[in-house]
Amino acid sequence: MGRFHVYTTLLALTVILTGCLGQESTDGTESGTTVVNEPTPGQPTNPLTSPERTICDPFNTQSATSQDRGIVANMVWLDDVMQPRNQSPIRTSVQQYIDDGHIVESTLYFDRLFVPTRRYDLPFVTQAGQPVLNEHDQPIYEYFGLRMESQFQLGQTDPAGNYQFAVLADDGAVLKIGNGSGGWQTLVNNDGVHATKMSCSTGVLNMQPGQKYPFQLDYYQGPRFHISLVVMFRPLPDGTNPDIPVSESLCGQQGNSLFFDYSQVPSVPKTPFYELLARGWKVLENENYYFPAQATNPCVTEEENLSISNFIVSNVTRYIDEFGVAKASVTLTWNTNVPASSQVEYRNISSGVTANSALSSAPVTSHSVTVTGLTTNTLYAFKGHSVTTGGQTAVSDERALRTPR
Repeated sequence: MGRFHVYTTLLALTVILTGCLGQESTDGTESGTTVVNEPTPGQPTNPLTSPERTICDPFNTQSATSQDRGIVANMVWLDDVMQPRNQSPIRTSVQQYIDDGHIVESTLYFDRLFVPTRRYDLPFVTQAGQPVLNEHDQPIYEYFGLRMESQFQLGQTDPAGNYQFAVLADDGAVLKIGNGSGGWQTLVNNDGVHATKMSCSTGVLNMQPGQKYPFQLDYYQGPRFHISLVVMFRPLPDGTNPDIPVSESLCGQQGNSLFFDYSQVPSVPKTPFYELLARGWKVLENENYYFPAQATNPCVTEEENLSISNFIVSNVTRYIDEFGVAKASVTLTWNTNVPASSQVEYRNISSGVTANSALSSAPVTSHSVTVTGLTTNTLYAFKGHSVTTGGQTAVSDERALRTPR
């Protein structure tokens, strides 16, 4: 089989909804047909679909993977006779895509949801290596929707307590959390046609170790060419009223060049994104997603691949060097699932100067590197690098902080 075509089923009659472009709904209810394949309770299938219909890491996030963690999804798409492709008023909500689109007979598996703003004109590719094409033998890279399901959970180093969530998306995305009675409650509404936009939850989710919190995230991509989808959270500071979460100046702000520089490949975070990290926001990692109702992720092989987890910035200290100049130091720690080397890459966000710590080649699973000589009152970004003796490499997510004055 030289290529894989979508097999489609009409979900619902086309419903034309009018309104202001980008207007967000405040309705927390939902109607329509759920498109996620749901295994029979107590009888998980493994895997859900054959390799010919399995799409792994659709947006190439290149995150570490685990067989029991990640997000499972189905995709819908709009054909040529559907609005806005037939010059009718455009769809402005993800629910319209879910209700009206055609189901792609495949199951998608995401390691996590960290897609910085970037150009997107690539086809979805099945585990068997075949591109997913529409009825015109063209790749599907616009006018599609995704319904994603999984469960949130705290990572090993995430503190218990109340969390505020945020979603950066281009175009629309709506994050809903299970209400405990089989329904869904909207947590973040970032719906509509727009450039990369940050929307934040007005409420909080209380998260405790060992607990799992079912969620549903609907996302759609309208006309080409930019996509973005990043899920973030942060713990509320001690003493904060959970009914009035800490305000975030970037909530509601949008722009494809605001958070990331998409002219570079891969896209590079910009100062506003680093400021978010410095204010306690974190991109959810693979360990923060636990599959809802299946045994394993078919995209992950049995062979253990090198991965980094629990990358933490700590012990931020101001000191006076031998020349009487105020400097700062910081310690970075992380874990790997197999023994590997340790090195930290750090960058002065203002000047753009990047440097690396000395390489510790000793293979360990618990890593600790202290970086000294940092300029005071300066925003820095840090990454942890590890390499196994066999040559596998892994790089952590970035962490950012402003050094003390």
